[in-house]
Amino acid sequence: MTETSILAVAKTQYHYKTKAHAGLFYTLIAVQLLAFLFSLNGVGSSGGSNQGISYTIKYVTGDMIIIFTLIWAFSIGISMANNGFKTDFTFVSNRLSSHLSSLAFLLTAAVIAGVTATLCGLLLRVVMFLSHGGVDAGPAFWIAPPALLSGIFAATLYAALLSIIGYLIGMLTQQHPAFVVLLPGLFFGTLFMEARSTGQARTLISAIEFFSTEGSHALLALKVVLVSSIVFGCVILFFNRMEVRKWH
Repeated sequence: MTETSILAVAKTQYHYKTKAHAGLFYTLIAVQLLAFLFSLNGVGSSGGSNQGISYTIKYVTGDMIIIFTLIWAFSIGISMANNGFKTDFTFVSNRLSSHLSSLAFLLTAAVIAGVTATLCGLLLRVVMFLSHGGVDAGPAFWIAPPALLSGIFAATLYAALLSIIGYLIGMLTQQHPAFVVLLPGLFFGTLFMEARSTGQARTLISAIEFFSTEGSHALLALKVVLVSSIVFGCVILFFNRMEVRKWH
């Protein structure tokens, strides 16, 4: 197949996958709604009294919504690896076009997840504000438009990265079922050994800090693009069987 025909097939497969896997977005809504309900109680509180007046400070954050959304993104990456090639609905297809269409779907899902997760966090603030009579909201309670766009941008990048990593893991477990046991065992075993020897899971913490502590949007995007490209390149390199399949 030529490059043009591969891209054309991938485009057709992408449109089909967005329809065939539309149910995943209903799952996203359910996951974010669940995280929203959990977040209503806040992540902590403190209180006291002064001159006979008591007060309570509740700390509200949308972090749980973001975390649940990222878990969803990771899981759909695995789901696409296991089911994406089966749902390719073209007359002629191959692994490369399937991978490209799956990547396009995952990136689309990441954008939707990033936007909805951030807006859901904003909705949480509005609900908390109204439910408490609209009083005593701290200066950092509301999100300025630039900060809102920044949150959407970062959440989208994280969702894209985790979904692509999930896709690689899904391909590994699909081709070699033993990895279903080996990968979790290796992951949790490494965490346990590090925690036992150093008191903390340094590898995981370092990996998270590599992205989460980046203050520059451009550098964050560069990091995510580079790591995602390496991960997806591994998918193409190791799982790109170019056999032609005909669907009837």
